[in-house]
Amino acid sequence: MPTTIETYTVPSIYSGLSYYAVKADHIGVPVISFLTDRDYDYAHFSFSGSTTITITVCEPIDTYAISPLAFDIQGTVEGNKLTFDIQDSRYLIVKINNLKELVVIADPLEVSAPPVSGDGIFHVVANYSADFTGETMATSAIQEAINDASSAGGGVVYVPEGVFLIGNLILKSHVTLYLQGGAVLRATDHKEDYTVDFHKDSLDLDGTWFIQTEPNSTNITISGRGTIDGNGSWLRANQSFVSNLIVPMLTTNFTIDGIIGRDAGLWALIPTRSNHVKITNYKGFQSLVDYEDDAIDIVESQHVLVTHTIAISEDDPFSTKTWNEATDIAQNWPGSPQVLEHVTFDDVIAWTCCAAFKVGMGVEQAQRNVIFKNSYVYQASRALAIHHRFGKASAENITFENIDIEQVIHERNGPFWLHLEIEESGRGIGPVTQVLLKNIKVRDQGRLPSILRGTDPFLIERVAFEQIYMMESTKPAASLEEMNIRVKQLYVVDDIR
Repeated sequence: MPTTIETYTVPSIYSGLSYYAVKADHIGVPVISFLTDRDYDYAHFSFSGSTTITITVCEPIDTYAISPLAFDIQGTVEGNKLTFDIQDSRYLIVKINNLKELVVIADPLEVSAPPVSGDGIFHVVANYSADFTGETMATSAIQEAINDASSAGGGVVYVPEGVFLIGNLILKSHVTLYLQGGAVLRATDHKEDYTVDFHKDSLDLDGTWFIQTEPNSTNITISGRGTIDGNGSWLRANQSFVSNLIVPMLTTNFTIDGIIGRDAGLWALIPTRSNHVKITNYKGFQSLVDYEDDAIDIVESQHVLVTHTIAISEDDPFSTKTWNEATDIAQNWPGSPQVLEHVTFDDVIAWTCCAAFKVGMGVEQAQRNVIFKNSYVYQASRALAIHHRFGKASAENITFENIDIEQVIHERNGPFWLHLEIEESGRGIGPVTQVLLKNIKVRDQGRLPSILRGTDPFLIERVAFEQIYMMESTKPAASLEEMNIRVKQLYVVDDIR
C-alpha cells in the first residue's frame, strides 16, 4: 500500500523554533516548541502505510533513545541525523544527547473527516464569520453554530485552520465539534472573559470549565487534528486563574478522537458524572512545571475507554477519582455524586513527575473495575498507584496488566515503582481490595522501596502479583523483597508467581 502523509500548518501563536528538523519520508513535518526549555517539542502528522522518520539536530548525535522502549524501534545515526521506520500509528518520545525531548506524533489518517460544506455542516467562518486570525473573540459565532446544529437535530460544527480566541463554550446534544488540523481554539489572556465555576483551595485560585457539555446531553463528539489550548500557564502565572480544559459533564455517549488538548493550567480533560465515554488518538500536552495539572482524570463516570493516547503532565497524566459535594472543585457540578466503574486505559503512554497510572487520591464514592493495560511509562515518580487518601468508599477490582516502566526518577512522593496505600488524612478511610498486577516489566524500580500499606482497620487485601520482571531479569520475581516492596503494613497478598 502506498504511503500517504498529511502535515498541518503551524498556528501563528506557536513557535517553530526548535532543536529539531523532522521529515516523514521526504516531507517536512513542522515542529512546535511547548512552553519552556524544561518541557518538550512535538512534531505532528498523520499517515497510512509505512514511513521513514528523519530527525536532524544541530550537533553530532552521540546518544539517542526512542521510547517506549517496548516498541524496540531501532534507529540509524549518520552525523547529526537519526532515521528509523514505523509501520503503524505511534506516539514516540525521542531523546537525543542532552537536548530536551522531541515527541513524535504519528497519527492514523482520518477516515471520516467531514466535508467543508453541505447539509449538516455548520462552518464557523463561512457561515458564522468567526475570526480565524486570533485578533477578536470568536465565542459568539462558534456558540451560535453549536446551538444551530443541535436545534437542527444534529450536525458538524466545522472549525477550519486558524486561531480562534474563545471564552467558555457549551457543547450540546448530537453535535460534532470538528477541528481541522492547524485549527486552534485558544483561551484569551484575561480571566474576565470566563465564568468562575470553582475555586481550587490548594492553589487558592479561581477556575473555569473552558469547554463543557450541557448537562443531560447526549451524542457529542470532538474530533479532528486541531488543538484546544487553555493558555493555562500564562493565565495561572499572570491572572491567578486556571481552567479545566474539556469537561464532559453529566453527559452520555461522548467521544474525543484525534485532537490535541494543550496547557490547561489545572486538570485538563475530566469526564465527570458521565457514561459511555471514549477517548482515542488523543494527545494531552501539559506543562512539566506547573503543579496539579493532571492530563486526564476520569471522575465519577462509568463505561469509559481511553485508548491510543499520550499524556504528559507534571501531575498525574492518567487517574480516576471520586469526590463528594463538599470538595472544592465539585461544589458546582450538576447532579449527585456517582460511583466510578468499568474504566479502561489501553495502549496509553504516560510521562510525568508524579504518578503515571493512579486510582485516587479521592475515593469518596466507590471505584471498581478499573483496568490499566498494554501501556507504557516513560518517566514518573511512581509508576503504578492506588492511593486511597480522601473518603470512606472502596477501591476494588483494580488491574495493572502488560505495563512497561522505563524511568522512575522524579522525587515528588517517590521515586518508587509501586504505591498501594490507604492513608488517613482526616476525611475518612476505606478498603482497597482485589488488586491484580500482571506482566509488569520494571526497567527502573526507583531509588526508594515501594509501598504496600493499609491503615487500621482496613488492609490492602487480595493483592496478586503475576509475572513481575524486575530490572532486566528474565525470571519473574518470587517475593515482595525481589520486587523491592519493603514498606509493608496491614496487607494480604494472595499470590506471587
